[in-house]
Amino acid sequence: MARDHATSDDQRGTVLQAVRTELGRWGIDRFDLAATVARHGLDDRYISGTWPDTSALVVDALTHRSDDDGPPDTGSLVEDLFQLARGMARLISSTDGPKLHGAHLITDPYLQTVDIRRAVWKSRAEALRVVFDRAQARGEVRSGISPETSLEMLFAPINMRVLYTGEPVSDDYCRTVADLVWRSIAAAGASPA
Repeated sequence: MARDHATSDDQRGTVLQAVRTELGRWGIDRFDLAATVARHGLDDRYISGTWPDTSALVVDALTHRSDDDGPPDTGSLVEDLFQLARGMARLISSTDGPKLHGAHLITDPYLQTVDIRRAVWKSRAEALRVVFDRAQARGEVRSGISPETSLEMLFAPINMRVLYTGEPVSDDYCRTVADLVWRSIAAAGASPA
């Protein structure tokens, strides 16, 4: 039984990596599952038995990465924000990072795949919401802040640097961005720990 589970996990990982590779090559709008199956020698029966449709597979591939450490929990919001910024910088600066992030660009708001992009972002933002929930419990943030908007403020400058200007993203830059976001959402009297 344990071997079957390991084999299934291995197969899932292989499929998701193949999908990410193809998304980096073709983008979301030109992604073709049949071509991906053929190019990577994947088992289409496994795929159809695991994901209800191509959109669900693409969302899964873009939201679940084996190298994702999950939400940070340092005990300090500003430090958690810094860790998130560094993680984004590493991801987007990786070999496939610009291609995968470029695949998210919306060139036509009426394309069916816009929903995939939104689902990926909503899933990622929801997974990171716990960072803000913990900070709220510690009294670090004002009530009523939007975790999703806060994450957009954190990630946008990093994406801008890598995708649009080609500038490097250093730890100092990540710390500066994290501090700016923290200052914009911090509760009165809160200080970075």
